[in-house]
Amino acid sequence: MLKGLNWGHRRASGPMDAVSRAANEKLGFEIIWDQQSLNGFEHGLTPDIADRYDLIVFDHPFCGDISAQRLMQPLTNCLQGLDGKSFIGDSLASYRFANELWGLPIDGATQACVYRPDIMAAEKMPNDWSDVVQLGRSLRQQDKWLVLPSLSPHGFLLLLGLCAALGSPWPNKPLAPLDVQTIKRAVKALLEVSALAHPAGRGWNAIDAHEAMSRSDDLVYCPAMYVYTTYAERGHGSPLAFAPFPGPDGSPKGTVLGGTGLGITRSCRNLENAFKLITFLAGADVQTKLMMEHHGQPARVEAWQGCQADGLFRGSHKNLCTTMESAWTRPRFAGYIVWQDASGKLVERLLAGDLSEQAFLDALIRSWEKLGPERSPVSDKGNELQGAP
Repeated sequence: MLKGLNWGHRRASGPMDAVSRAANEKLGFEIIWDQQSLNGFEHGLTPDIADRYDLIVFDHPFCGDISAQRLMQPLTNCLQGLDGKSFIGDSLASYRFANELWGLPIDGATQACVYRPDIMAAEKMPNDWSDVVQLGRSLRQQDKWLVLPSLSPHGFLLLLGLCAALGSPWPNKPLAPLDVQTIKRAVKALLEVSALAHPAGRGWNAIDAHEAMSRSDDLVYCPAMYVYTTYAERGHGSPLAFAPFPGPDGSPKGTVLGGTGLGITRSCRNLENAFKLITFLAGADVQTKLMMEHHGQPARVEAWQGCQADGLFRGSHKNLCTTMESAWTRPRFAGYIVWQDASGKLVERLLAGDLSEQAFLDALIRSWEKLGPERSPVSDKGNELQGAP
């Protein structure tokens, strides 16, 4: 028997429960899954938790901590022949860190547009960020709203996505210079849309926002949040639809890669069976048939290219293929997750009006500089911008 830790949404539990049944039938062993909240998944991978389980579904930004603390078994030898082109965008590459592969991608996601197709039929779909602002103003005249979930880390990850879409992604290593002018542009873009979005979104994660949009006719359009394509299926109130990210230049590029991977912990009690499971899950048939038929959102590229099972999701994955292919991989260094959470809380305060733009920028830059032993040079088109006094 193997014991695993998953996260609690049908996009996660549905496919992995189906995989457990298949493992029992085809591989000859049992898997029992515990579930944690989305917040736990985003922040809570610790040595203590890792050592309670044989398998853990985790997010690739933990790879630096995993490598530094050797929390997982490397999968490099187990999956030697695995080709990155078999997975959408940089899904497989995102789990490679320090010359090892720490997880198998089993779920693909990034930020993209989510909307109510029954209501948006009367509106023009935005092509870029300025169109989103115009749509937001039009909706307010109708007592309807944009949606922008920004509970930490979601608002901060959208800020990072806007930086990447504007052509200057956030550095992947501490102490690297920051492009302050791009960060300022991204902050202004975020604030402009947030001012037209329902205020409850400041306390929502992506699941909360999907749930609210599927049940309220007042919540019409979100330009960018981590997509849950299962909300296009039946059983979620009014079905939602998905479209490419309306980037500042009209391109879908630059969103922040999400998704999940499955790792084998350092304390796994049966490595032979765990490696069998990983090999089983790497296959296209398992991800694009078994998993998708049970609400899954796979990382295999076939799932995003119009496979038959995508009909269950009204073609949502194919609609998002270009956005997924161009998604940017955020930093993964040891300690990044803690910094991401703290930065997310700064964004919460910015959007709530508790911090001015300048105070926010000063605090964010200062926190970046404190990640290393020396102060980080910060570029502002030739000018040096020091931390807040």
